[in-house]
Order: sequence, then C-alpha cells, then structure tokens
Amino acid sequence: MPSTRDIRRRIRGVKNIKQVTRAMNMIAAARLRRAQVKAESARPYAERLREIFQDVLASVSGGKHPLLARREPKRIAIVLISSDRGLCGAFNAGILREVEQFVAKQTAEVTLITIGKKGRDHFQRRGLGITQHFAQPSRDVRLDEVNPVIRQVTSDYISGKYDQVWLAFSQFISVMKAVPAVIQLIPLEKPAGGQGQTPRTTAYQFEPDVEDLLNTLLPQYVEVLLYRALVESLASEQAARMIAMKAATDSASDMIHDLTRKYNRIRQTSITTQILEVVSGAEALEQKD
Repeated sequence: MPSTRDIRRRIRGVKNIKQVTRAMNMIAAARLRRAQVKAESARPYAERLREIFQDVLASVSGGKHPLLARREPKRIAIVLISSDRGLCGAFNAGILREVEQFVAKQTAEVTLITIGKKGRDHFQRRGLGITQHFAQPSRDVRLDEVNPVIRQVTSDYISGKYDQVWLAFSQFISVMKAVPAVIQLIPLEKPAGGQGQTPRTTAYQFEPDVEDLLNTLLPQYVEVLLYRALVESLASEQAARMIAMKAATDSASDMIHDLTRKYNRIRQTSITTQILEVVSGAEALEQKD
C-alpha cells in the first residue's frame, strides 16, 4: 500500500499537469477563434474564384495551359499537411490514415511533399519517399509562406516530374468535427459538361484575351486551393488540441479527486490504528497494575 507521502507527491504532480493542460486548452481556444475566422473567410473567395475559373475555362477551346495537361499517372505526388506538434488528439492520425489508404490503392509510384513534421516523421519511418519538406506556416498563414510550395509543385508538374498532384489535409467542419480529405490539385478539373455537350454560356467579356487571363488565373487558383487547405488544417488542429486538452484537464480533476479520497482513507486508517495502539497500551498498563 502506498504511503500518504507518495500519494501527496502524486497529487502535486497531477495538479501541475492539470495547470499545464488548462493553459494549453485556453491558448488553443484563443487560437481557434482566429483560425476559424480565417478558414471561414477564405471559403467565399475560393468558391467565387472557382466559379470564375470554370467560366473562363469553358470559354477556352482545348485548354492549352500546362496545368491542364492530363497524362497517364505513372508518378503521383501528395502534398500532405500535418502539424509540427502533438497533443492534438486524433488530428494527425486521421489524415495519416487517409493518406495510407490512398497510397495502398495506387498502382503508380507515390512520393510525398510534406508540410509539418508529424507527417514527415510518420512516413519516413515507413520508408515512403519524401521529395520535399516545408515547415508548417505561421498562425497567420501568409501568402509568402505558401508561394514556395506552389512554385515547387507547379514547376515539378510542368516539367513532367509528376503526372498528378494530390492534396491531403483536414477539412474544418465545426469545432467538434474535422474530415480528412485527399483531393486532386493538379491537373485542374475542367467544368461540368464535357465534349459533345452544349458549352456553358457566360456573362463575362474577357479583356485582353481569354488565354492570357487563364495563364494568370490558373496559378492563382492553385495558390488559393493550397491556402484554403492550410487555414482549414490549422483550424482543425487547434480545435482538436482544445478538445484534447479539455479532456486531459477533466481527467486530471477526476484523478485528483480519486487520489484525495484514497489519501484520506489511508490517513484515517493510520489514525485509527494509532488510537487502537494507544488504547491497547493503556489497557495493558491497567491490567498490569
């Protein structure tokens, strides 16, 4: 049976852990509010840009831009977005499992471009090729942090290093829910209504030329897709960390309660034993007299 000193030491240790998890929960909650606003504000812009992109692409005959070129997928790259740190529940496990399932279904050669240490470390241990690693962006997710990834991915695709580029991230649904997603990034999808169907009519008049506009719009569209994935992933990470730290704080409170009851029980037993020893000693002295 542990002594009261051991239990007091454990209670102090759990209280210290509880202070840390409570502080991390509050920090994650504050960061989540900012990340959620950023993720939700990026959605209307991304959706509107997608609509414009579809209209422009529908007006182009043939789609000659290199980012629209479709090849037989022999080499596939996955841009994997994960976190740099743990203590965020099942956030990393969900997206890593989704990527593993995606890779298992492929017959082509698959390599990774990782953003975040957790994804890199996980697949390095499993021997999957990682051609490039980028640090996780700051909480502000500035465009100058996104551009190096975009330049690397687009140049590799145009040069023929990859035949497809996919994007793996956690899609933020709500504070309590995030869905791991693996979507095709390049080549970009053409609008609904394929060959032989009536082309979409558009209300736009393009100036200077629709081809020039497409050359400007396509890299921006890829940039927006990656930016949106980064801010959604950041919001999902902070939500998962807030929930995990709240659960850890509650578990610490329960543990402190149980340890305190155990401490009081042992202390009461010790006091009772000491009283019985005193009474027994007194009775022994009376009988001797």
